[in-house]
Amino acid sequence: MWKEIKTEAEIEQLLQSYGSFHDSCLRDLHISTREYVDEKLAMGFDNKNIATLLFQRQFATNPVLELKFEDVDRLNFNPLGPEYYGIIYEATFKKVKDLFYWANEPDWEIGDEDANWISAKKVYWRYRPELIGNVTRLKE
Repeated sequence: MWKEIKTEAEIEQLLQSYGSFHDSCLRDLHISTREYVDEKLAMGFDNKNIATLLFQRQFATNPVLELKFEDVDRLNFNPLGPEYYGIIYEATFKKVKDLFYWANEPDWEIGDEDANWISAKKVYWRYRPELIGNVTRLKE
């Protein structure tokens, strides 16, 4: 069951519960845009941009966290080259005005394009322990 985050206090609770994303990695990133083509090949718009991010971490308690961002405002993703590892040591998660921001850097500021980050009007979370490991959720 998804739990909506509405306040800074709820962000802090999640950060404490998930160890501020220490020793975690972004396993999956899934984006669903608002555009689609229906059965009659007409273009449709449902006005929903949604992104889900699945994180795994090296802790037995709550090892897998899924965040769902609705009404995505911006997504900045910089894949690392093969010589780097995508280990997250600490993340930034905050609310500024009407947007929630998550970034994979501890002291990230709005406008920093080097980090992986997302902003959206709504955010939800849930634990997914069944998705630990080298799991592929999207079919090839």
